Amino acid sequence: MLLDCRDMDPAKTLGVTKAGRKNAQCVLCGVCLAVCPLFRATGKEELSPRAKLFLLARLGQDPQSLSERAASKLASLCLCCGRCEAACPHGLSVTKAVSLIRAAHPDFSTRLWKALMQKANVLMPAAAFTGAALSGLKLPGLSNKAAPGVFLDKLTALGKKELRPWLTAKDFDACGHGDRAVVFPGCVAAHARTGWTPKANALLTGLGFELGQAPDFACCGLPLSQAGLRKETLALQRKNLEAWRSAGRPLIITFCASCQTGLLAMAEEPELKFEPGEREAWPAAIRPLSGLFGKTRFEVQEGAPDGVHYHRPCHAPGQDPDGDWLERAIGKRLLKRSEKECCGLGGVLQLSAPELSKEVANACWDFFSPRKGTQLVTGCGGCVLQLAGTSPKGVQVGHWLEIIA
Repeated sequence: MLLDCRDMDPAKTLGVTKAGRKNAQCVLCGVCLAVCPLFRATGKEELSPRAKLFLLARLGQDPQSLSERAASKLASLCLCCGRCEAACPHGLSVTKAVSLIRAAHPDFSTRLWKALMQKANVLMPAAAFTGAALSGLKLPGLSNKAAPGVFLDKLTALGKKELRPWLTAKDFDACGHGDRAVVFPGCVAAHARTGWTPKANALLTGLGFELGQAPDFACCGLPLSQAGLRKETLALQRKNLEAWRSAGRPLIITFCASCQTGLLAMAEEPELKFEPGEREAWPAAIRPLSGLFGKTRFEVQEGAPDGVHYHRPCHAPGQDPDGDWLERAIGKRLLKRSEKECCGLGGVLQLSAPELSKEVANACWDFFSPRKGTQLVTGCGGCVLQLAGTSPKGVQVGHWLEIIA
């Protein structure tokens, strides 16, 4: 069976440019090379965004020129980080193109990823329990390049304890003014790192928000969307939209950059049936927690680490409120703040090409070059698991919420 790419011409499927131009095409300018984590970590042109777009354009002209097996391999070798779309002069999205290919030709990795994500409520707590038991053990025979070895990293990461708090919020900037708000926890906080959500609720109370009853939110849908699982993603999006309505359409507060990206994408989904005014109200209701801190003062307690690194998630918004807040809160204690480095998680790439995931993670750690005893914090549940599972010995990793008392 061959991949029919006549309907996958980048000029038709990759969307409108940032400037509003339609039918934009890749001109092979290479701007994406500087921001693509796979290319930067490996130096392999065939893994770059423009190489994928070139091949897709070729397939649009000659559908018989690439087999289904080769196309599936092409689709799997992408982190779907979105950095190329942000950098592209025409706003072309390789992530969307890869998602279309995965949807047209799902392989074993995609099907397994679907099963893992849909059973996260059962598998994550079980994995956390198992990971706690495995933590500290050295199991021979598992190569760092093998999928079992990668998943062992994630198991132990899920089982690790949260960071000990050493930062206290003082003199809250009560910017909430009694507005109703609910927390969107995301999969990791809901099923594994259960201390994040209560802490977020406590901070919102201090900021003057009225907390509503927690809606029955589902996954944000981003991990399944990037794997090409459109039907499953729509089901999650519909559930989240209905949960928001049932709660009275409150503000939705996020503390995971990937969750925020997944939720905001719902406003662009044509098959979601928004009621009048909701399509505009939905993105306006989604707020990052750190962006609400305003002039709230934070005080460093005794026992704080000598230095802290901050990893910016690939899906962090343009202004990156997490990094800005952390820099204001701890000042010179912040050692390095990344901008271009990717943790290498990559969703389904964990299954299809674990060696690439590991290579990107190693490049990220090379940038930080952390000393023993330092900490690294980030603002994405997936990044926490990936970095905690690949961190150098003696370096602790966690969400920035964990360091707040």
